Amino acid sequence: MSDKRYSVDHANIGILLNWIEEKKIGLPEMQRPFVWKSTQVRDLIDSLYRGYPIGFIVTWQNPDADLKMGDKGQNKEIIIDGQQRITALSAALKGNEVVDDKYLKKRIYIAFNPTTEEFATRSAAIAKDPKWISDISIFNKPGLDEFDYVINNAERLGLPQNKLSKKIQKLKAISESEIGVIKLDSKLPIDQVTDIFNRINQKGTRLSSADFAMSRLSSDIVHHGNDLRKEIEYFIQIYKDKALAANIKKMDKEFAESDYYRHIAWAENESTNIFEPDFGDLLHICLGIGFLRGKLSQLVSLISGRDFEKHTYTADAMSDSYQKFGDAVQYVLNESNFKRYILLLKSMGMVDKSYAKLPDSYVNFGYILYLYLKKNTNFSNDQIEKYTKQWILMTALVKRYVSSPESGFDRDLRLISENNKTNRLPDFFEETISQNLTDEFWNLTLPNNLVAQTTQLTNWHIFQMSQIHAKSHAWLERDKFTMDTINEQGNIHHIFPKAYLRKHGFKQGEYNQVANYVWITQPRNLEIADRAPKDYMADNETIKYHSVENDKENAIPTTLKDYDYHQYSQFLDERRKLMAKNIRQLFESL
Repeated sequence: MSDKRYSVDHANIGILLNWIEEKKIGLPEMQRPFVWKSTQVRDLIDSLYRGYPIGFIVTWQNPDADLKMGDKGQNKEIIIDGQQRITALSAALKGNEVVDDKYLKKRIYIAFNPTTEEFATRSAAIAKDPKWISDISIFNKPGLDEFDYVINNAERLGLPQNKLSKKIQKLKAISESEIGVIKLDSKLPIDQVTDIFNRINQKGTRLSSADFAMSRLSSDIVHHGNDLRKEIEYFIQIYKDKALAANIKKMDKEFAESDYYRHIAWAENESTNIFEPDFGDLLHICLGIGFLRGKLSQLVSLISGRDFEKHTYTADAMSDSYQKFGDAVQYVLNESNFKRYILLLKSMGMVDKSYAKLPDSYVNFGYILYLYLKKNTNFSNDQIEKYTKQWILMTALVKRYVSSPESGFDRDLRLISENNKTNRLPDFFEETISQNLTDEFWNLTLPNNLVAQTTQLTNWHIFQMSQIHAKSHAWLERDKFTMDTINEQGNIHHIFPKAYLRKHGFKQGEYNQVANYVWITQPRNLEIADRAPKDYMADNETIKYHSVENDKENAIPTTLKDYDYHQYSQFLDERRKLMAKNIRQLFESL
């Protein structure tokens, strides 16, 4: 006999919408941008009118938390699949506003033609057309006298009163329609709930632990979980688009006047994309600094009242977790902490362009480590920055978090905490770095890892960082720096021009190698054209600013001046070793 972990039921749509309004069921999407098109809302209403099924919604209620007197504190049931459909029904049938992607509230008006029984999104023409009921939500408004409506509008709508009455009754019956509800067992762990959702919804949006955490936070009022959720989400939106600040403050006036918003108001005047975390990133960072954990499923359990030592759920554990999480959010979004971390990243050679940035997981853990060292050690600021920079670069070089970032975060936070407790943290950093960044790594592994075509390669980005950090000049230039060519109008040029190599039989995978790329200005690129290196390096006009130091800055072999396509393979090997050497110099300078 199978171990059934869910139940299947049906719910009356009107009652379900009332429960949501009464906050008996949590619907996080009601407070977030609505992504459906108005035509999708129209089609949903049309399906219900015609008696067609509209699928299932999936709900989940976390285990009840034990109270001190032995009672159970009810955790709110939340909708985890079907949020957009329920929001659409609320907008069309109840006349509730939705929030668009610019954080502006708006109505979605669904019109109905009782003669043709056709639904449409209301346009200016339909609003003026006497044959249309321009807003079907009026029939769910309290105080509407249906009898009076029929008498007063039958002639305008072109129907006898009895036929119009029947059409309106059928229209109102939409709210009496039923929708399937799959209720997941409250004892299911978070990862299994996520897996079930994704199996049910294979062709739709994938659910993540960050989505679950957002849902749990949204449904909590007692511990200000929803305020914390808003603080994180509004920060992200404002940080990316300053114009949204005014819309958010207009849409959510009460929150805009709270301390939660005042704490993030500084983002209205900040502009950089060096460090641009999303909702999931910030949740990971808050979890890391607040609980020294790396898996977001654990955050969902913690704010649901999970006591990991007693293996149960308690109200005290929930309150304690919310306190820690709230403190972590304020610490992570603190203006001084955030801006100083951005300065730290810039000092490593990162810039606002994608060519000189690291994957999010390494930068996210770097911020956790930076905040942890500030909060939990007596290290000087120089020591904190040194260990943070070296850890970020080391982990990126050896791909420490590439396969399972959450497990890697969890492991490293545990190791860092344990070694800090025994006053061995400096030794731990030095030992871990020396074990990973050996001479063999620098001389063999890293050059081999540079055998790649894509400019999205992390090690290629790190090479750009090494040039920016060293204030290197663009190749064959005297006054222009690599950072200038990246930020402005430079080009990634093929040192052995691709047209030249193609002419001699080389394929795309051979000439598009990162070891064949270099930043160069447009004029210099045009001068090089499609000539062999030994030819353009003999052109006095092309190499008028050339120097041995300039070659070194750009990891160019000194023998390039003698090379044509016969030595292309040898050139790639030589340059990869020089690129690895420059990257090593970056690391050792931090």
